[in-house]
Amino acid sequence: MNRYICIGLLCVCLFSCSKNEEQSFTNKDITQILQQAEQAILQHQGIETDSMMKLRMEYYHKAQMFNDSVHMYRSHFYLGSFYKSRGIYTDAMTEYEKALQHISADKDSARYIQTQIAIATTEIELGNKYKAADILLDTYKIAQRNNDVAQLLDISGNMGILSLELKKYNDAKQNFKDAIAFVEKEDLIEENPANYVENYINYHMFVAKTFYQERKHDSAMLYIDKALVSADYYKDVEGKAYLYQLKGKTQTAQQRFDEAKANLLKGQALFETLKNEKQFSKMLFLQADNYVKQENYSEAKLLLDDLELRYTDEKVLLEDYHETLLLKAELYKKTKQFEKESEYRQKSKTLQDSMNATNGEESIIQNATQYEIEKIKNQFEAQHQKDEKKFYTFLIIAILVITTFGFLLFKQLQKRKNVKEVLQNKPDKKEPQNAIKSDKTVDEILQKLKNLETQEFYLNPKYNLYATAKKIETNTTYLSNILNTYEKMTFTEYLNNLRIQYTLNRLDSDKKFRMYTIKAIAKEVGYKSHGSFSRAFKAKTGENPSTYLKKIR
Repeated sequence: MNRYICIGLLCVCLFSCSKNEEQSFTNKDITQILQQAEQAILQHQGIETDSMMKLRMEYYHKAQMFNDSVHMYRSHFYLGSFYKSRGIYTDAMTEYEKALQHISADKDSARYIQTQIAIATTEIELGNKYKAADILLDTYKIAQRNNDVAQLLDISGNMGILSLELKKYNDAKQNFKDAIAFVEKEDLIEENPANYVENYINYHMFVAKTFYQERKHDSAMLYIDKALVSADYYKDVEGKAYLYQLKGKTQTAQQRFDEAKANLLKGQALFETLKNEKQFSKMLFLQADNYVKQENYSEAKLLLDDLELRYTDEKVLLEDYHETLLLKAELYKKTKQFEKESEYRQKSKTLQDSMNATNGEESIIQNATQYEIEKIKNQFEAQHQKDEKKFYTFLIIAILVITTFGFLLFKQLQKRKNVKEVLQNKPDKKEPQNAIKSDKTVDEILQKLKNLETQEFYLNPKYNLYATAKKIETNTTYLSNILNTYEKMTFTEYLNNLRIQYTLNRLDSDKKFRMYTIKAIAKEVGYKSHGSFSRAFKAKTGENPSTYLKKIR
């Protein structure tokens, strides 16, 4: 009877061990898990929705679970960006400060500059413009020391926005125009469109906004149209929406009412596609303003009434609702409904006083939005606690099973004292054979890897850990262990090392290859994205591909 109990418990124990082995394997691929979680965020950039919040919270909890400092930094930074996009500036600042704590020892890093820029732009939104200026000037000095072109442009662009906020229009235009000229001169978009397209379009849009503020509407239209061409070419849907908004607003100011309405409707359709309710509401307000200026008061009133209803559903920014009340008061004045005018002027004054009492910009936050975000956060906290509870329950069961099995095995051995010596000698006989077999297997796998290297298998982007293990007739766990033990690197590092070394050799010997774009080189050597290639190249050589290519061309 005891024998069958032992066999049953042994099966349970082996199952437990296999689970532990899976957990061990997962821990070896922590970096890959975290990178996949981060990639899910980067692939869904754009209008910030609740689903984006869920992705970011999931990434945060994975980084927290594995206690990975780099990914903890990134998760806090992404959360800060989400809060900022929703107008929740105090929470955004808290997350950015937490992000800085993970890089406190590295004040010259790109991550430090990126975070300080985000803090500065948040300070602008909070109305602390001079504080933001100090931060931007400090980070500009660091970016100059690092010779980081992308961040210098980013800081310069934000200095332009700050100048626009402070009504220093000439300084603002100069900053934006210098940034546009630099991007065009250095062909930065062709080299790295992911990093420069959005900023390039935004620089044009902000020059246009500056001209609009100066009431130089023809000049504003020139930059809007240039930006629309770029946004259309690079399929920047969100950029096009905001440009149509600005174009319609500018044409209304020029009294080109029909053209303005057409562009406002185009922008409205795009914001509807993007599910950006608050900007959709702004487009309704701009159309109402267009109708008021044409003295089409009936159409304007319909839109303004709709905006009041949308505000009760929390689909209008507070500052836009204030403008709605003022415009409605103006409409009643034009139609000589003076009691209604007085009522709406009082409403707008009450709202303005409320905004001033709560420092204006922060009051854009909607309570419902905060409630939904807290609900999402609580869901992930509960899931995190549930996962921890499962882990400890499993651990206790595994310990009990192993202890019970050990006790029963000890009892069985006691009953078989007469064969104890035989059982003790068996491992001694088998151990050398196992060792020889193990060494032989390792040598065979390493030789098969060498053979694959000569076939340049690593240039095929489909070759991942699983495909490689299958090709050399082993499993992923064993292959990972061999690479970690004998090559002192993970499979990803191993693959990157081969690809980058191949790239360097070919750049050295093939003049035609040197003329390829970075994107083409990345594809040629097996990378699915030029961003992954650039990171791997810099990790091995210490230089960006663009810098290296300029030196050897």
